[in-house]
Amino acid sequence: MSIKNIKNIKFRNKLSILISAILLLSFFAPDFASAALNPAEVRLGRLGISAATNNDMLVVFKLNTAPTTVAKIVVTIPSGFTTTAGTPTPAVTGFPLTPASITAPPGALTSAVTSAGAGLGGTVTVSGLTSASLTSSTLYGFIIPTGSITNPSSAGQYNITVASQTAGSVTVDSSTVPVYIYGASANLDQVVVTGSVAPNFSFSLSANTDTIPQVSSSTIVTSTGVNMVVGTNSPLGYTAYVASKNNSLTSATNPGTPIPTGTFGSPTAMVAGTSDYGFVPSTGTACSSCTGSIAYDTNYNVTASQSGSFNGANKLASFESRNGYTNADTILLRERVAVANTVGYASDYTDTLTIAAAGNF
Repeated sequence: MSIKNIKNIKFRNKLSILISAILLLSFFAPDFASAALNPAEVRLGRLGISAATNNDMLVVFKLNTAPTTVAKIVVTIPSGFTTTAGTPTPAVTGFPLTPASITAPPGALTSAVTSAGAGLGGTVTVSGLTSASLTSSTLYGFIIPTGSITNPSSAGQYNITVASQTAGSVTVDSSTVPVYIYGASANLDQVVVTGSVAPNFSFSLSANTDTIPQVSSSTIVTSTGVNMVVGTNSPLGYTAYVASKNNSLTSATNPGTPIPTGTFGSPTAMVAGTSDYGFVPSTGTACSSCTGSIAYDTNYNVTASQSGSFNGANKLASFESRNGYTNADTILLRERVAVANTVGYASDYTDTLTIAAAGNF
């Protein structure tokens, strides 16, 4: 074999090895060239065109290649967006429920927002990550608060780049994250919700009879009482009223000696041995959900030795009100009686009280 042929064979062998190496490199090259964060997500607080209010930016990422060399995350905002230069403090709490288990990156995070000009995008650099504590198995995240980003004025897809970098600004991994800005006019990314709540009012009495203990000229007695329960969702509350059928306690056995009520307008001081019959409302169980306060009309704002007189026969008079809503006010309604020794004895003294209430809407 000639020297020329031997040289040709050697050349062909070297060429074959070179081609194989090139093919092998081309097989692996895409992996090296496309090393990416896995995964990466950018959630803007608003997706409407030109939106700026409440437009924070959540960045979620999982590191890939050599995570312990990473010292910062750089988010490149494309043309169309307007960024406002500054150093907002990244938030590391208040993450959404999904993606699950988002963790704040270790370190004292700081940020620097740069602006390329109105509508020309910019960058957000979050530094301060503790490189030695980073892992490739943890989903990290941070939030750039509202005030740094204004959305483009045109709808469409925009590609944001999220990259991990070393302290020397060498990119470790990088991912392109598309976002879509929506709408032909402002605020079309929002849904205005309207609704209505029906007015409500409720009223009940725990019983429709009440008994006054036997009274003598040496005592003042008070009935057991009946509970009035009132509820309303009106912020103006409600008013309660009372009326006496007889304006006194009367007896069929001794009709000539009724037990009269006092003078309407202010509480009556009860004195044993002096005839008097009046109304005694008081607050029972407190409401569990309510606003405002309960107030008693002057005539019925009584102490333990007083009673409130009635406003004549069958004439309703307000005695209590609340100036806010309540799920349930419980008012104990009682009667208080004193008698002179000239009042005839009998067991059939009676009166009928009418209780009413109305919501203030």
